[in-house]
Amino acid sequence: MRTAAVVAGLGIAGTLAAAGVGAAHAGTLPVNHPGEPTVAMTITNHTDHTEFYAGGTPGSGQWINAPQFALAPGASEVVTASAPNAASETVFVNYQVGAFGPRAIYELENVRGDVNTNMTGTTGGHYFVNASVASGFPNANAVYDLW
Repeated sequence: MRTAAVVAGLGIAGTLAAAGVGAAHAGTLPVNHPGEPTVAMTITNHTDHTEFYAGGTPGSGQWINAPQFALAPGASEVVTASAPNAASETVFVNYQVGAFGPRAIYELENVRGDVNTNMTGTTGGHYFVNASVASGFPNANAVYDLW
């Protein structure tokens, strides 16, 4: 009977996972203080060049999952930060596209009443970033696709 329950549970879990049920859109963050701003940024590199980390800041908070040094073509990462005891958080992640290419700038401003990605973009070349906000203050999630 116990074996049948385990097999049934695994089957249900597998079906839910395949359907994407219960999956977070960008990332799930720990909350130490209710109402504290947290940020999850899913960054995907759709180019044929590796992106190299060129700097960033967790704003008024700290990294939970800092940006990777290199983001290969086709790869994704989830960058997360939280700002305990702060009213807002603006996070920047900058990558250089290829060894000598332009910069890709990923920004998420997480403030009550105005969660946005307004300063996201590239500094040149034929690249562009599609950005969308999936959830708002205080636990902001955004998705970025570099093309």
